[in-house]
Amino acid sequence: MSTSSKEILSEGELDALMESVSSGDLPLDDGSGDTQCRPFDFATREQSLLAQMPGLKTVNEKHALGLARGIRELFRMPVEVEARKVDLVRLDDVLHAIPDPSLINVVRTLPLNGDSYLVISGELLSFLVDQYFGGTSGSQRKRHPGNDLTPTERRINEVLATRFLLTLQAAWADKISLTAELVSTESNPEFLQLAAVNEWAATFTFELTIAGWSSVIEWVVPYALLEPVRQKLASTATKVPARQGSADWETHIRGKLPTIELEVSAAFTSGTVSIAEILGLKKGSIIPLSGPNEVLMYVEGSPFCSGIHGAFNGNKSVKVTELLAPSFDITE
Repeated sequence: MSTSSKEILSEGELDALMESVSSGDLPLDDGSGDTQCRPFDFATREQSLLAQMPGLKTVNEKHALGLARGIRELFRMPVEVEARKVDLVRLDDVLHAIPDPSLINVVRTLPLNGDSYLVISGELLSFLVDQYFGGTSGSQRKRHPGNDLTPTERRINEVLATRFLLTLQAAWADKISLTAELVSTESNPEFLQLAAVNEWAATFTFELTIAGWSSVIEWVVPYALLEPVRQKLASTATKVPARQGSADWETHIRGKLPTIELEVSAAFTSGTVSIAEILGLKKGSIIPLSGPNEVLMYVEGSPFCSGIHGAFNGNKSVKVTELLAPSFDITE
């Protein structure tokens, strides 16, 4: 533990301090006063590492939107899902804070090496059953600690957990391609096979609001699972999928050029008439024009070549006699 540079006295300050002590102006501490300890947060390193993964916030918010859409499709009811801030807590503290009854779904998300835990409370499962099948309002139903969950509630848990994992994969796809799998379900945290209960875990909390009633779904991920993919989560920018086809743009453009359609026109001749002659025009009037032998052809309005007009296979045509120099080089 290094001493802060602000705590180091200069030579002049040290001399002034020693002079004050010698003259009695500054009494020495006799040890009788109360001492106060300053707490040290040992989680500082972990919190700083979590701050280095701003991509977690992006995928978390995207996951909340997908989860709300998925629950609406499943239960045909309006629901809002809000993603809370990702926190770092001790895994043991999280497990002890799980309300009773709840179902803890053990989840495996490859390539994350290890198990994570999806916690769905019994209150939420009971509410969904009542809303979907009808019955006592979930906000009025009273549960007592230790009450077993019904088979229907367990089935709802399985359906909800499966939809959670599907939306999880979709939300994380821009950062990491996850393959999520529901391994098992426990109702007692003591039955979980934990490697180390004192390790740090990231908690992804989603608050659900349905018909004015709120509850949460919590995904608990041991920090050791996130550490190997920390670099991929270090940016909030999403990954742009690679374009299909050749990366050689010149070859690609040259290959497409022959199929582009262009408008070709030819100006045969022009003449000058007075306004009086124009006002005197009527159906059947003839405007005399001297037709030149050579005409100028245009491609998309730009002069391209000159030639002699005539007919070919019953169609009017122009025989090219000279190609005009282009104003730019398409090969540049």
